[in-house]
Amino acid sequence: MHQAYDFQINNSPLIIMTPHSGRNYSNRFLKYIDLDLKDLRNTEDYFIDQLFFPHSNKYSYLNATFPRIFVDANRSPLEIDKTMWENNNLDKLFDTNSIKVLNGIGVFAKYNLFGKYIYSSKVPFSEAKWRLLNFYFPYHRKIKEIIKKTKEKHKKIIALDCHSMSSELVSSKTDIVISNVNNKSSSTNIINLVKKSFKNYSYNTNINDPFKGGFITSYYGKPKHNIHFLQIEVNKDLYMDEKNMLLKKNSFSKLKVCFDNLIKDILFYLNYKE
Repeated sequence: MHQAYDFQINNSPLIIMTPHSGRNYSNRFLKYIDLDLKDLRNTEDYFIDQLFFPHSNKYSYLNATFPRIFVDANRSPLEIDKTMWENNNLDKLFDTNSIKVLNGIGVFAKYNLFGKYIYSSKVPFSEAKWRLLNFYFPYHRKIKEIIKKTKEKHKKIIALDCHSMSSELVSSKTDIVISNVNNKSSSTNIINLVKKSFKNYSYNTNINDPFKGGFITSYYGKPKHNIHFLQIEVNKDLYMDEKNMLLKKNSFSKLKVCFDNLIKDILFYLNYKE
């Protein structure tokens, strides 16, 4: 079994996930690729996982180790572009009309961030099945396990699905986008709490604009069952030189302090005591 994630389960009502910061580019993947590594890495949520201490006892933690351009865990497993694969006979199962698929960013990306075609030729469909079985589904099984174990101990739980976004996708005035699928994946109280926490550090924050929340937020967020999911997107320009893929260390440190305090604010809201 290939290790698809790093994780730690703690006795805390807070879960933090980083499904797009993985950077293990295997030779098995690269042999199909027609781009250099930098053109692949610009799709990463670069170093978002390092905002958090993976061994903190304040929250449970799940980080995908595989890159999103290899398998995107924040998509439905049916969002597959059938034109990318040879020898497939599962056309009726594919969600080929998905907006993500039509834009080339389904569970298996067709294009990189700047619209460059990724693959040198069609790939055997056996490769798609291998990736789903060894990376996508194990990651989602672990999400379900963490939710189940957390809910057994806590009446209300909050999960943060953390990402970063290219500065080209948002206004220069937008630092953070918080999403809860238009209040379907969390309560308004919780999303307002998170917005206020970012505002305390002078970050300009949008709610559900331009992002509403991805598959993970939509699928697992169940406020009626006290399972609240938020997607958080951080503007990459806040903390890194996007062109050269280098961290702005002072800015990243400030962001890290902000997230540390966000965690404290959420745990205080949940009345969690270590």
